[in-house]
Amino acid sequence: MYQLNVIKQTKLVKQLGGPPVFHDGFLRRVLIDGDEMTLVIRILASNNPLLSADTMVALKLLGVTRTLINATDVGQHVMVIHDLDIRKENDGLHMVLESSSGEVSEVWFAAIELTSIK
Repeated sequence: MYQLNVIKQTKLVKQLGGPPVFHDGFLRRVLIDGDEMTLVIRILASNNPLLSADTMVALKLLGVTRTLINATDVGQHVMVIHDLDIRKENDGLHMVLESSSGEVSEVWFAAIELTSIK
């Protein structure tokens, strides 16, 4: 799983009192604007006891330097998330996102924001 010290200062983690579980959640959209990438994800209340209902979140990656996105069309979603792992690497951060069907996507970036979407 992701290193807690990487995301513990984000707004959503502070609001929840701990990091959310992304397993079995749905990646709904990927938005890219310059060196920023925003992943819109629906996390499930069934995997997150601190949530009373499924919640849409925006995982914003800032200072993106490289990406490798793999996904199979699964209808309304880009992918069903099996694992989301963020680690500190050299002078930046590295996210590995694995889908339930085995595709692996990677993003290298500088900073992260995690907020809920109303």
